[in-house]
Amino acid sequence: MFFYGLVLKVINEAKLFIISFYFWFPVLETNLYICHKFFKLNSADRKEILELYATAFKVDNYPPTAGKILGLLYTSNQRYFSFEDLINEVDVTKSAISKALKFLETTGEVSFIYDKENKRKRLFYLDIVSVQEQLYHNVNAYHTQIKLMEESLKLRNKENKDLNSFMKTSIEFYKEVLNYYEERLKKHF
Repeated sequence: MFFYGLVLKVINEAKLFIISFYFWFPVLETNLYICHKFFKLNSADRKEILELYATAFKVDNYPPTAGKILGLLYTSNQRYFSFEDLINEVDVTKSAISKALKFLETTGEVSFIYDKENKRKRLFYLDIVSVQEQLYHNVNAYHTQIKLMEESLKLRNKENKDLNSFMKTSIEFYKEVLNYYEERLKKHF
């Protein structure tokens, strides 16, 4: 479970998640070329792209609407979206948008500002600073998970050799992946 989550975090949070389409969903590869022309497309094509994002983020336990909102934020040149914009573009209910925004605000990926002309109107955006901070937080959390596994392995007896061997191998693997993650993080952020 740790590896799965770590690899997804490396992919998603390093903004390389498009690669995950090629890795997990090779049949969707042909649909990605249209992302750069998102708002020039008809609504069916835009909807298809947002569905791809929903599918990609679903493997990281995101609700589909949250994945679609992130897809909209990543593919659009528009920086801010009102609640009404999100309803229209993502094409889901107010309730679904509201729940997804709460989820994305909790993860720190989406924040909002108040419209200068209408102080009650919130404008949502991708919070780049918070996402970068979360990357560093994840590194610390993964180090803690590795230490916990190492300590757990010390407490285990020799009866279940298969599990003990698996844990040792996993710890080595996770350390290698985490070292790579940290290198890339320092290089890019």
